[in-house]
Amino acid sequence: MTPLLMAAVAAITYGSRLAAMAVLPRPSGQIETTLERVVPAIFASIATLSLITDQPGLVEGPILLAAAGALLAAPRRSFALCLVAGLAGYFLGGLIF
Repeated sequence: MTPLLMAAVAAITYGSRLAAMAVLPRPSGQIETTLERVVPAIFASIATLSLITDQPGLVEGPILLAAAGALLAAPRRSFALCLVAGLAGYFLGGLIF
C-alpha cells in the first residue's frame, strides 16, 4: 500500500466518522453507554486484523509500527489520535525498513 493510498483511506475513514457525528443526533442513555464500550473493541479488532496474513511469519515492519502506534494512542480514546499515530508509525516504518 502506497503512502498516498494510505493517506486517502485515512481521510475517507475519518471524514465519514466526522460526517456521522455532525449529521446524526447524539445517542442517549443505554445506547450511548453501549457505544462507549464498543470503541476499544473496534480499535483492538482493527489492530489484530492488520497483523494477520495468509503467509507464515510476521507482517512487514511498517504495518507492525502502524499497529503499535495506534495501540499506544488507544487509551486516549481519540479516533483522530489513533489514526495519526498509526499513520506516523507506518511512515516511520517505511523509512526504517
